[in-house]
Amino acid sequence: SKRDLMLDILLRHGFVPHQPAGAYYVMADVSRFGFSSDSEFAQYLVKEVGVATVPGSSFYIDPARAPQMLRFCFSKRDETLHEADRRLARLSISAENR
Repeated sequence: SKRDLMLDILLRHGFVPHQPAGAYYVMADVSRFGFSSDSEFAQYLVKEVGVATVPGSSFYIDPARAPQMLRFCFSKRDETLHEADRRLARLSISAENR
């Protein structure tokens, strides 16, 4: 149920998530947000939106060859996931002002 909640949150806020079969995190394509890298977008999310993620490129030997993906962990309390949902609602507003 937490996985499905996270997938719903990400889809509603413009992310392109990949449904995991058995992990406790969701990888989501973030290339459509227009940042130069997943690391840059991850830093933006922490500083401007208040949501922490892990850049997918951190799992590559050559991060420059990695697709723009972020890892969102959903092994949190439902209240934490709902708070992330509220914060991500500010994403489109914040991204326009960067």
